[in-house]
Amino acid sequence: MQWLVDQMTLLPTGVLLVCMALGTAVLAVFVAWLARVSLFDRLGDPSEMRGTVADVVHGSLLAFIVFVLAHVLTDVRANLGHADDQALHEASVVRRLDRELKAVGDDDAQSARVLLRGYVTSAVTDEWKTLSTADPDLSPRTEAALTAFVSATRRVVARHEDSASSIRTLLDRLEEARQGRFENSTKTVPGVFWWVISLFMLAAMAMNGRYPGSWKSNFIIAIHMGAIGMVIALIVNLDEPFRGASGISPTPLAKSVGLTVPRQGTRQDQTNR
Repeated sequence: MQWLVDQMTLLPTGVLLVCMALGTAVLAVFVAWLARVSLFDRLGDPSEMRGTVADVVHGSLLAFIVFVLAHVLTDVRANLGHADDQALHEASVVRRLDRELKAVGDDDAQSARVLLRGYVTSAVTDEWKTLSTADPDLSPRTEAALTAFVSATRRVVARHEDSASSIRTLLDRLEEARQGRFENSTKTVPGVFWWVISLFMLAAMAMNGRYPGSWKSNFIIAIHMGAIGMVIALIVNLDEPFRGASGISPTPLAKSVGLTVPRQGTRQDQTNR
């Protein structure tokens, strides 16, 4: 199940929404037909399954599905927005660090600026990939680049007390921003959620089999379940902050030191990982 969700994440948003809507609609009609011919039509009095008890069960299943999907969609959207804000904040910190080092102007500061550029290059090309995997993690290469930059910056701080306070503060914020990226990449929907919601969806689809098998009822079932399928597609699309069509672009961070990272190229790298 998790492998399927991971593959769906890489689809373009429009394609994912259409495929999930159509797939869920077709599956709902098929499951309803299967439940109808194998269970409901075999009852002595099929109308007894259209009474109060069946309505309560069916309504409870649908209410649970809608309630859970609404909360999960809100959570993943909030996490994506928070991760996007933190990425922009990190770009601002890097820009300010570069400006502070440029203002110092000596050889050590220029060397630190080069190492800062190397850190950003590693972050947008290597660490963005490691954060976009099914088991996200920080990149060892980026860690080494950050360590080299911090060491060089400390030499600058030791010789320029007038800039030491602001540079130290920005270094701390840079570390926090990087850790924040990692934390946001791990706040995804757990795999067991997809199994639970799938079972509830199948149960609700099967309960649709108690209705007569006409094209009108099948059309209503398809529209209803197709809409729920689109909500699931939105959750899949927004769930991974650093992967998929809605993943956060490293472009703002790259631009903070004058690098260019096309968004399309990042998506292709993620697809080929």
